[in-house]
Amino acid sequence: MTYSQLSEEQLIQALKQLEIELDRTQKEASEWEQKAKKAKADFENYKKDEEKRKKASQHEAKKNLAEDLIEVIDNLERAILSANEDSALLQGVKMVADQLYEKLEKEGLQRIDAEGEEFDPNLHKAVEKKSDGKKVLKEKRKGYMFGNKVLRESEVVVGDK
Repeated sequence: MTYSQLSEEQLIQALKQLEIELDRTQKEASEWEQKAKKAKADFENYKKDEEKRKKASQHEAKKNLAEDLIEVIDNLERAILSANEDSALLQGVKMVADQLYEKLEKEGLQRIDAEGEEFDPNLHKAVEKKSDGKKVLKEKRKGYMFGNKVLRESEVVVGDK
């Protein structure tokens, strides 16, 4: 049967059914659109979280490498202190030590300033005390930070100037 064969009442009834179907379809489409927007937002948040985790993981790996290489820097500095002042080998070791420190500094390693500074128990470890003063008189072992985290405190002699 075609619409032309329907009575006015049947056409009105069919139109009402079509309007109900249209409303239901529009509501369903709106729900799917909201779900799609939520899925997109969830995915964007997931990408941001993954990027943060990736950066944190890279930062941690760099910190761990820097922490391990502090001992290498210490050994190079010991070699420099014990070498003959005029030797070409000393100049080479100095260049290697400087290059290593520069590379690590670019990644976030920083030496802790100690000598002449006010003693800070967060940055310095007093291994000897000359008097009741709070100034760092001498640095016995360099301290290092990575970002805002102390990797190793400076071992220092504390006292008055």
